[in-house]
Amino acid sequence: MNPMFKKMLVAWAAIVLCLSVQGQSQYDPLGIDPLMRPLDTEHTTEYLDKINSRAYLGPIAPVAEDLRGNWRLDLLGGMPVKVDILLVQNRNAVFGRGTILVAGSTNAISASGQAVNDVLYLDLVDGEELTLYRCTLTIGKDILSGSFNAFDHQGQAWSVTVQGSRLV
Repeated sequence: MNPMFKKMLVAWAAIVLCLSVQGQSQYDPLGIDPLMRPLDTEHTTEYLDKINSRAYLGPIAPVAEDLRGNWRLDLLGGMPVKVDILLVQNRNAVFGRGTILVAGSTNAISASGQAVNDVLYLDLVDGEELTLYRCTLTIGKDILSGSFNAFDHQGQAWSVTVQGSRLV
């Protein structure tokens, strides 16, 4: 055998041996794919920050507008409905109470919902008439607009648009 060939064969054997030892150090005896391994919770938010290109905001994204205060909502549809409501806000939770004027009758209402980015999801409940007004509203500077679905105790449902403004 040619001495040069022997040297090349020994060199290749050494390279193969080094690569196989390095590969075995990363060997996973359970055969779990790296993507299926449990997340390192200490670094998860760091990773999400990088892929979302934003600073971590905590578990709740801040709402652009402060919704606290008195509001008037006009529910526009077959029968005009006016709502005067005081909203309070704690992070993204929005809730309050007020009055609703339907067909000349004024009833007390309660409100509960959440603000996500520039959308307010607000449920208004007329406890006397047992009617739920489920609103999806776009938040603007002192303006709310969007739609609602109403559900009454008799099984009827309808949907129309909502326009609202902050009362000063």
